[in-house]
Amino acid sequence: MKFQYLLLFVLSFIIGEVNAQKNGILPLTGTRYFRGGLWAKNIEIDVDGASLLSDRVPLNKEIEIKLQGPSGFVAASGNYFVGAEVIMLTGKGAVISKTPNVFVYNAATGFAPSAFKEVMVKIGLRPEIIKQESTVLIQVRFFDLKSTNQLRVEFPVKVSRSGEAVQVSKIAQFVKTSDASPAITNLLKMKAVDVTVDTSIRVNPRMSYISLDIPGIEGTSMDDILSGTETFWVYDQNLNVVKTGDKLLKKVGGSMESNTVNYTLKIPFKLKTNTTAGYITRFRWESRDRKKIFDIVVVK
Repeated sequence: MKFQYLLLFVLSFIIGEVNAQKNGILPLTGTRYFRGGLWAKNIEIDVDGASLLSDRVPLNKEIEIKLQGPSGFVAASGNYFVGAEVIMLTGKGAVISKTPNVFVYNAATGFAPSAFKEVMVKIGLRPEIIKQESTVLIQVRFFDLKSTNQLRVEFPVKVSRSGEAVQVSKIAQFVKTSDASPAITNLLKMKAVDVTVDTSIRVNPRMSYISLDIPGIEGTSMDDILSGTETFWVYDQNLNVVKTGDKLLKKVGGSMESNTVNYTLKIPFKLKTNTTAGYITRFRWESRDRKKIFDIVVVK
């Protein structure tokens, strides 16, 4: 059975913008993107019509990869001509399925500007195709039929266990950060996150640390924060994983009277002697019940 794909153009509520660097990582799912002339105000990954909060998706679900407010397409005869190549790979890189252009039937006519608000590709995780794979890589290459502009999106999916609840939400929202780093939270209220680089840590004086200062978090408690799961990843400019070998440092405090939590993190990301800019650090905190989430991507 072939995958089912659908292109929908609707006026969507844009909740924020992802970082406008050339290559990058999206919060929540860890989706990678590689810009080549095409871009969007927001790249959203949905399941069941809601924002996907993690990289875990069960079989028999459809993943929606959306470009909201797409840009970089060249108008021809007043319309826009979109292509999207979709490839699914096993965890070891073997090709499971490949479709050169899922919008081939619209190649001749294109889409009118009045309808060109959102580009969406739906990809079904069919058990007869996935078989026994525990991880799959979904690669979508959006391209302009009237130019060489393109945008590659790669979503590494972990196939979740039968009966495991899908982590989705319709109320996840972007959080203001001091350096415009994309940060998203679910079921937590944060006014802002102060993002800096700290080179004064004595635990490992050779390392530079990403400092995240998050005061006055509402909707949680100190015990809740301390019992949650903290994970971080570091990538170079080409999105290759960098192994730091160091642990993150944290400080959790708060006020019983106001029922707020102050959360400070120090995340090791490169040696002080490494002056190369553009390293990407992603941090994720998740509550024990997997419902409350904070996910941020920092480039320094």
